[in-house]
Amino acid sequence: MRCLVSLSAFPKSGVTYLSFLLFHSLFPEECDVRDLEKKYIIDIHEHPNATFANEGLSLFKSHFPFHPAAPFVRATNKTIYLLRDPIDVMMSAFDFGNLIQGAKRGVESPEFRDYVRGWLASGGNGFPQFGPWVNHVRSWLGQTQIPVHIVTYQNLVEAPERELPDILAFLGTAVPPERQRLAIERSSMKSMAAMEEQEVAKGADGIFFRGSLSTGYGMGHRFINKGHRNSYDTVLTAEERALADKVFGGEVGRYLRRST
Repeated sequence: MRCLVSLSAFPKSGVTYLSFLLFHSLFPEECDVRDLEKKYIIDIHEHPNATFANEGLSLFKSHFPFHPAAPFVRATNKTIYLLRDPIDVMMSAFDFGNLIQGAKRGVESPEFRDYVRGWLASGGNGFPQFGPWVNHVRSWLGQTQIPVHIVTYQNLVEAPERELPDILAFLGTAVPPERQRLAIERSSMKSMAAMEEQEVAKGADGIFFRGSLSTGYGMGHRFINKGHRNSYDTVLTAEERALADKVFGGEVGRYLRRST
């Protein structure tokens, strides 16, 4: 019997990293990581008609907020919700915008400050098709229809050896410690960045590279980027931090931690 599990997250929250960790933990060595989002942990946005390569525990990646009518929701048994600081999400979204637009907008540019103001004023509405960050978080963490395991991006990156066993326990899957260690090693930012560079060198569509984004890639932009953390402290002005506290403070205070 199939057990359907969603890896749900607001865009640019690090769900690709989580997918790599689980792929290398759960699937046999002979499975090709290049088929990760087509066969094993299906990206329902990129591959909505894909078929799972395995029976039993089946995982898919989704950026949809919770709604009873959202794709796959009625069939979903469990959800791992990946939660990232909204200001770090903002920074990754800005970088991603540079990649897809083939733009060279730095944090010192007027365009960046306009982007920040728009992000804060809208509650993090950088991806209109998925709604604001605030609403997305509330939709998943406020529902009771599907059991949810919350993972924060900061904890996952800083201590995967602690977070991964908890995730696997939630899934009800036993994975030997050595296999988990290898999964963490193979899923590192360095390893994913190296894979992206290989795809760029070949110029062929893969997990990261898309030919349609060749202009942005040619300018040096990448999907696997800086892994932004603590952007609240390092990027925002005092006035912007005050507004961020007003807009995001409830969710940040309840679910996340900051260095200050």
